[in-house]
Amino acid sequence: MKRRPAAPFTAEIEGLTHDGRGISRVEGKVWFVEGALPGETVLVRPMRGRRSYSLGRAEKLFSESSERCTPCCPVFGTCGGCALQHLEHNAQVNFKRQTLLEALQKEGIAWTAPVEVISAEPWHYRRKARLGVRLVPKKGGILVGFRERHSSYITPLTTCPVIHPSVDSILAALPELVESLSVPSRIPQIEVAAGENATALIFRHLSPLTEEDVAKLTHFGRVNNMLMYGQANGPDSIQPVYPPDPALLQYALPDFSLTFYFRATSFVQVNALVNQQLVGTVIDWLAIGPDDRLLDLFCGIGNFSLPAARLARQVIGVEGDATLVQLAAENARWNGVKNAVFEARDLFDPELNHWRLPECSRLLLDPPRTGALEVLKRVINGPKPQLLAYVSCNPATLARDARFLTESQSYRLERLTVADMFPHTAHIESAALFRRVDNPGTGVSEKG
Repeated sequence: MKRRPAAPFTAEIEGLTHDGRGISRVEGKVWFVEGALPGETVLVRPMRGRRSYSLGRAEKLFSESSERCTPCCPVFGTCGGCALQHLEHNAQVNFKRQTLLEALQKEGIAWTAPVEVISAEPWHYRRKARLGVRLVPKKGGILVGFRERHSSYITPLTTCPVIHPSVDSILAALPELVESLSVPSRIPQIEVAAGENATALIFRHLSPLTEEDVAKLTHFGRVNNMLMYGQANGPDSIQPVYPPDPALLQYALPDFSLTFYFRATSFVQVNALVNQQLVGTVIDWLAIGPDDRLLDLFCGIGNFSLPAARLARQVIGVEGDATLVQLAAENARWNGVKNAVFEARDLFDPELNHWRLPECSRLLLDPPRTGALEVLKRVINGPKPQLLAYVSCNPATLARDARFLTESQSYRLERLTVADMFPHTAHIESAALFRRVDNPGTGVSEKG
């Protein structure tokens, strides 16, 4: 017998989850409600349930939050690219700040001083993205867009208010281009990367491209001023289509008179304006002088290393991806930076114990979502730098690692900032500054 769907019900929304869904408690059970904001009373359409919680969608609003706004995108709520367009931008930033504080609180760190905020223009900021592609004859053919929330389906996009303007301008033309190729059903993804000098499109193809396919991609690239690539397998299989020898992409950090070069697949921060401010803030925190030696772990292409080198005696950058290390060294050379050196080392390798952490007066870390706990164990058991800046894309692991540093009584937490790197999404970029404790105490600065 087919189970009847649960009936809609009225709920009051108490808060937001870390991924931007409303929280309600109904008859002792927690509900996570898509599209609902704190303070609202909504009609909830049940979606699916678990033993400890259930999921629903706000079908009707009986009372609205004063912070609710009209989403800019017509497919918001379906498309998985954004989660918070219905929340005013300032309120989004406050939500992210509160989420960071709650993550610290869960680890026993009560920060009462202000959390600094880094923010910029919240639209058309996204210079890197992966667009899903799928042939769906029942929906008209090729669909290009982001995947739906909690689903593998593709939301077709003809425009996108968060993606870089150079990509937004050609979104509507991509389905026709893919459909014209010999293998439209074998193109699962288009990766996009926008520099300040050019924009690149990487077409993942599961079957070989024909000469005619290459000609069509070449024509599209020439007409739309795009760098075109094909990718048959993994990242190492990427080959240029147009032009045959494309230039590297670029972005600048004007405050440090630096220009960075990167490949279309290189990791770079997606938001250029917020990245500029974040780099400036962290470098300012570290108060780097001409006698300081800075160690930059998870250094990437040198986003923080090279600005620091403008002020320090020496910078040592360490990164697990050898291709990024090579780019970092080349960026140093292209910018005339002679006091920065880079090495490739897996900072998650269990054999890291055989590596002697270089002595430094300043330490900077920008790890992936998993954090940097193993590396920090090496830090507190070695020659401890006076100042340690930690840039994070995951409040939970930042909070865990902050607890480790402060409970070791080696460092105290001194500054916090939340960077709105991904407006309209629930992703949170943040940074923390720790100062070495010469007289161990609580591990928390008097400011916090």
